[in-house]
Amino acid sequence: MDSATSNLMERARHYVKLDRSKFIRQSVREKAEAVIAEHEKTHFTTEDWTVFLDMLDHPAQPTHRMRKAAKKYREITSSDEV
Repeated sequence: MDSATSNLMERARHYVKLDRSKFIRQSVREKAEAVIAEHEKTHFTTEDWTVFLDMLDHPAQPTHRMRKAAKKYREITSSDEV
C-alpha cells in the first residue's frame, strides 16, 4: 500500500475508532456490497417505464389458466387443515 493511501486510511480509522484489521474488513465489505448492488440493479429505459406504468394503468385480463391457478390457490390456502 502506498504511503498516501496508508495515511488516508489511518486518518479515517481514527475517526471511527476501529483497529486497522477491522477497518479494512469493514471497508472491503462496504465496497463489495456497493459494487454488487450496482451490478445487480435493474435499469429501466424511459420506454421501459412507459410500458410498465401503462400496464399498471391497464392490466391485462386474466386468462383461463390464471383464473384456474387463483382458484386452486384459494382452495389450498382456505382449507381448515394445518
